[in-house]
Amino acid sequence: MDYSSFSSVAKSRFRPVAKELGFEQVSGTIYQRKRNDWIEGFNLQASSGNTFFYVNYGVIIPNLWEPFKTEIDSESLGGYTLHRRLNSGKGSGFDRATKDQVKQSAELVLRKFKEQAEPWFSSISDMRDIAERDLLSSGIKKSDIGKLNYFQQLGVASYGFLLAKAGDAENALKWLLEADRLFSLPLYSAKDGRWVHEKEKGARLMKPQDYEVEQHQQIKAAIQELKTPNKAKQAGTR
Repeated sequence: MDYSSFSSVAKSRFRPVAKELGFEQVSGTIYQRKRNDWIEGFNLQASSGNTFFYVNYGVIIPNLWEPFKTEIDSESLGGYTLHRRLNSGKGSGFDRATKDQVKQSAELVLRKFKEQAEPWFSSISDMRDIAERDLLSSGIKKSDIGKLNYFQQLGVASYGFLLAKAGDAENALKWLLEADRLFSLPLYSAKDGRWVHEKEKGARLMKPQDYEVEQHQQIKAAIQELKTPNKAKQAGTR
């Protein structure tokens, strides 16, 4: 069963699953429900050539990189900030070779989701909790701020934006300024394969990709908002 066929079959087989769990069926493979200022979701991941699929679940933060934006575009919510994968109990994914297997897998997913995913979702208390979990998963230590490297910029920015969402303007500003510093560093590819920030003989300057330029602009915009009196409080009061 190819992916398009699987998506179509899954849509009907997982409709009862979504209903019982309280999720909206966005598509045959994407399911979401709103909780507080974030969205809990799970998706079915299948690849061509495989006779099984995975179930990923996690937390989505609307407008994470634009914390002062009020409108939520459901078409561009972004990926999971925190995520896990459902364990089928068989050491691999859930069977999907036939329609009957997809139906049986849907029933198994429902049981496993209640056992694994629901307690995890319930353990998340608030946006600050999400921020601290996200930082922990990135491997970044708070004590290293000011000494972090270029390749940690996304984790730094994510933590800063989450703090803004949590209403902690002071620390959000501190971490987004660090992200701004990292995004501003020039990046050179040295002849021996090293990445360096200072020009060396034979080193080639790497031009930022368009999406990286946009990310940097979003960081700068948030910094300006956080420096505006009273404005900083608004991100955490959606």
